[in-house]
Amino acid sequence: MNVFLVHGTMGKPFENWFPWLENRLAEKNICCNIPTFPTPAHQNYADWEKLMDFYCDLGVVNGETILIGHSCGAVFLVHYLLEHKIHVRGLICVSGYNNFISGFEMMDKLNESFYMNAQSIDVTPYADTVIGFYGDDDPNIPQRLLNDFATSIGGEVNCVPNAGHFNASAGYLSCPAVLDAVIRC
Repeated sequence: MNVFLVHGTMGKPFENWFPWLENRLAEKNICCNIPTFPTPAHQNYADWEKLMDFYCDLGVVNGETILIGHSCGAVFLVHYLLEHKIHVRGLICVSGYNNFISGFEMMDKLNESFYMNAQSIDVTPYADTVIGFYGDDDPNIPQRLLNDFATSIGGEVNCVPNAGHFNASAGYLSCPAVLDAVIRC
């Protein structure tokens, strides 16, 4: 088993709960890769897809991988799995959403190429375990969209009280729920 985490828009691998998760997994001898995906420059599906293809070609992402996507990283991973039809051990989406137009032009432009207009975004044919988490008080994304995304990917849905956007500004420098989800996969 190994873990591959994709951050969201304007994200970095060393923020929020990501380093904490990497350290907890290392204690359990589970390899965790958290690469930097380019943002804001080159944040589009085609460029992130090239980087993901690279990790798949190297064998870093394989049938024993648990993918974790935070925020826009979640919809990127769902889009990638559906398009490439690769099989992974698990997919954990944290504060994931699809087709959200915020009205903030820069953010909308950065995120739009990741979105899918497909009738179904159920990824259960491509992941043995699928788990979605979102906060009941996310200040960035409407609750309806968070719930719709977590439900539509086809797995377990977890609405967490007072979790905000599962980021540092919501107090998330650790995330035991995600660690537990990884262990369950």
